[in-house]
Amino acid sequence: MVKFRLLCYEQLKDITKAMVSGDGGGKQEVMFYSGGFGPQITGKFTGGKVRFFTEKQGPDGKPVVTIVAEGDLGPSAVQMFLLFPQAKGKSPAYKVLAFDDLEKSFPMGSTRVINLAACPIRLNLAGADMPPVKPGGMEIYPQVKKADDWNMYTARVDFALEAGQWVPVSTQSWKSSIHKRDWVITQLDPESRQPAVRIYQDLPPWREPAPPVKGKKVR
Repeated sequence: MVKFRLLCYEQLKDITKAMVSGDGGGKQEVMFYSGGFGPQITGKFTGGKVRFFTEKQGPDGKPVVTIVAEGDLGPSAVQMFLLFPQAKGKSPAYKVLAFDDLEKSFPMGSTRVINLAACPIRLNLAGADMPPVKPGGMEIYPQVKKADDWNMYTARVDFALEAGQWVPVSTQSWKSSIHKRDWVITQLDPESRQPAVRIYQDLPPWREPAPPVKGKKVR
């Protein structure tokens, strides 16, 4: 059994949810959240693969199972699944990338960078260039401590659109905080060569404050 959360980078109109196997042969529905990370769910996966599926009744009355999202399962007991649409006509509809979601490997305050562009990218954090991230690569950077009085610092994302030439694509002010983690996903449109940067703030559910306990009335 694996505890997981899910983020869908881009939803396909006809596939916004699917099923996952649970304990004891049961099934549960999973929404393909695209605006942020979904709730933590426990699923059962076999053969080292992450699989989400749909079911519909066939002509013989028996259920027909279709795999709509698939990828390699990671070794961690707590994972984050990122779903990305495959090329049109390719099956399954989504590719799943699995990442260790434990704080031991992805500490609070740090930034996880996933480069899905067909060129290297790099981050400049608080004026310092980070090592480039190769196409298909992933890096985790520790919390930036060089911040101003409001715990803010400048973050820039560069793309190597031409060999040896770094082009600034995104410049923002980020907050240095031990109370969150950040995800940065970079892509490059293969036809238009238009770069894209998406940033997601992550507050894991186990870090969310517990709701207040209502006290008993005293007579």
